[in-house]
Amino acid sequence: MAATKSNPSVLSLLTLSSLAIPNAALAAVAPEKKTVSVRYSQYQEATLDANNVASGNTGRYAIDVLQLGFSTPVKEKYSVDTSVTFETLSGASPYQTSTDSTNGETKVYMSGASIEEKRLDVGVSGTRYFDQGTVGSSVAISTEKDYQSIGLGVSGTLEINDKHTTLLASMSTSFDKLSPTDAELFGGGRTAADGKSKRSVSIYEGVTQVISKDQTLQVGYGYTRMSGYLSDPYRTKDKRPNEREQHTLSAQYRHFLNQYGGMSWHLDYRFYQDDWGVTANTISSSVWKDLDVSGLHITLAPNVRYHWQHSADFYTLEAAPQAQNEFYSDDFRLSAYGAIAMGFDLQYHHTDATVTFGYSQYFSSEDWGITGSDNTDTPALLDFSVMSLGIDYRF
Repeated sequence: MAATKSNPSVLSLLTLSSLAIPNAALAAVAPEKKTVSVRYSQYQEATLDANNVASGNTGRYAIDVLQLGFSTPVKEKYSVDTSVTFETLSGASPYQTSTDSTNGETKVYMSGASIEEKRLDVGVSGTRYFDQGTVGSSVAISTEKDYQSIGLGVSGTLEINDKHTTLLASMSTSFDKLSPTDAELFGGGRTAADGKSKRSVSIYEGVTQVISKDQTLQVGYGYTRMSGYLSDPYRTKDKRPNEREQHTLSAQYRHFLNQYGGMSWHLDYRFYQDDWGVTANTISSSVWKDLDVSGLHITLAPNVRYHWQHSADFYTLEAAPQAQNEFYSDDFRLSAYGAIAMGFDLQYHHTDATVTFGYSQYFSSEDWGITGSDNTDTPALLDFSVMSLGIDYRF
């Protein structure tokens, strides 16, 4: 079996999702300096247990990401941000997970060859600053051997109530085209997806409220509609609806604590639901503390996140789905599971430069969800680590 892979990568998803919500902290304040940013990130998935693998490699993805960014003020009321991301990926990927009806064992079928892939993302955004708000727009292009995407977005903020309340709104759309590798050789989903397209439209509406001099709260609602070819062409047992509607409710609480010399506590919650039957809850918390160590100004931020979800209505581990099943998938990302991530961010501040280092470890299990457990083994679930190192220089 040839190499398989899924689009987009975990790191790309994290980057895209962070861009979808406007940042109230930037409202109505134009930057005064130019900023050059460089980031290197390394993502490594844990090796699968050989006892759970029916065939193929046990090693999974390793992804290296280099990000370059440049932000500059323009005529005091404008700013322009540009970014370039270069990503290289290697490793093996699961293309099927099935439960043997005879002995009840669940096995993962991995690609027999290591994937070698490269991705290039380029983005440009501009912001106009007013006395009581901002208006912004963005364009992003992503290209790789078997997947091309272009995204457009607009956003805005409005400060009212003596700038104690900020209204936020954004809208974005993407146009993606699929061209799976080795379609002529392997056929199946690769042939069906070749030349197909996907579309998405997302909106976000939110409000940030200053509760006191030490507390703020942001709440928001997000909606995304996807259409087109939404199945995974690299999986042998994957047929999904050609439409998907996603809803999110989110809350972000910030509290400056005067105890222990002062620190900032961040608490976030997100509820997710879609018309495929997936329901998910995510809770994250971090504490940001400034420290002076031997004359060095450092910010330390330990963090923890817990996520659990219910499976999609058509998720199944049947080796051969019944003919009456219109849709089916054994993709572990559509299963019921719980996950815990723990890590820290470290920042060193020196005049106009900030050096950052971050590390996070992610663990998941089908037994860790508070609700929605299917009582099924899901050996393809991920454990992974992410390490990043970067520098921002302002001039």
